[in-house]
Amino acid sequence: MNTRQWYRARIRWAEMVEGRGIRHWEEGLYLFRSEDRDAAFQRALEIGEGGQSGGEEGGRRPRWVETRLAEVVTLDCMGRELEEEPLEVHWMQWPAEEKIPFEHKFGPANKVPRPS
Repeated sequence: MNTRQWYRARIRWAEMVEGRGIRHWEEGLYLFRSEDRDAAFQRALEIGEGGQSGGEEGGRRPRWVETRLAEVVTLDCMGRELEEEPLEVHWMQWPAEEKIPFEHKFGPANKVPRPS
């Protein structure tokens, strides 16, 4: 018998620009199966880490830009009813209102997500 249940995670990344700091936030909503909440949190962190990237941004003044996993915002158990396993469900981006320097280190594994 399959004991895995469906979980929904809202994952947040920060786009960081060297010399400037945070540019904007990005968020995705993901569905996946897992054995329990702890394993689901680890899976959400893996998904988030897979969404990280970095590279030089062209233009008149080239600069380094990184997308960094900031946190798993919410994590909810959805039960066993779902049949197919979609991955990304929703994605959004919005401007950052706070000042976060480029050197900032996020600690997403140290912040337990709340239910939505």
